[in-house]
Amino acid sequence: MADLRSIFIERAQATCPTIIFPEADSEMVALAGAKAAELGVCKSVLMGDADTIRGFVGDADVTIIDIDADTALVEELAAIYAEREDFPLEVAIDMMSSKINFACMYVAAGKADGIVCGYTCPTAEAVSAGQEFIGLAEGAAMPNAYVIVEPDNFDGGEDGMLVFADPVMVVQPNSEELACIATNTAASVEKLLGWEPRIAFLSYSTKGSGGSADAEKVRKAVEIAREKRPDLLMDGELQLDSAIVPGVSEKKIKGENVLKGTANILVFPDCDAGNITVKSVSMFANGGGTFAVMCGFAKPMGEISRRSDVDGMVFSTAVTAAQC
Repeated sequence: MADLRSIFIERAQATCPTIIFPEADSEMVALAGAKAAELGVCKSVLMGDADTIRGFVGDADVTIIDIDADTALVEELAAIYAEREDFPLEVAIDMMSSKINFACMYVAAGKADGIVCGYTCPTAEAVSAGQEFIGLAEGAAMPNAYVIVEPDNFDGGEDGMLVFADPVMVVQPNSEELACIATNTAASVEKLLGWEPRIAFLSYSTKGSGGSADAEKVRKAVEIAREKRPDLLMDGELQLDSAIVPGVSEKKIKGENVLKGTANILVFPDCDAGNITVKSVSMFANGGGTFAVMCGFAKPMGEISRRSDVDGMVFSTAVTAAQC
């Protein structure tokens, strides 16, 4: 994924937004934040114990916030949240004692342009904080995530790349949620990658070959998504080969064939299928997939995997910064 890496880094460098890292007590995160700042990808704000972080990054040009020491900043953000939500100040101050809550509110208050997290914080906790403090993008009913993969010896999709949604956040989506995953992902892909989305809703069934409730859920999702974004190319329910192999698509799909085996966004019927597929492609087909792009939030949130190394975290930061 060398070309994408260069594109995202260059795009991030062009604006060099401020990104906050709430897990900088972990050495890997602190080093990634420092390296991102050194490369000009972002202005890095590292959260944690100041002495610990300085021990990790030396004299790197980063901002360090220790919420245990900077009570004035905690109270400032708590007051903004309390006023916005008509919430008791003392309760808001207690909520800001969570690093992930504080970091999301820091972004919501305009003190940073985006957040990168997930190395120690469970994804569900990060998503909950993002929804509560940052809020959702206009038109988004919920957030979701997607992963960009580039499998070996694959020349379909978009120049050999595919987007998988959602392998991280929405565990058992219903039809309405699947439709939202598709439209959120399409909007993000249009902006971030510049692709024309071609969306396949995946299933074990292709266009009615399976009659189960699971297949019907996917068919209904396509109808809902088409109502929301009639301008998008999308089809389903489709088996994987029908979605991305033109020859198979031609044989299996009778009647209208919108995608003709050229899908570049694959919407999985549930998180099990998506997550297993991402990791299989990553492990067995050299497909990357070590970072997820979160979408549907009012401001960019980037996830870093527990498997990520410093370079992988810097790339995830660049992807987040490129969206700012």
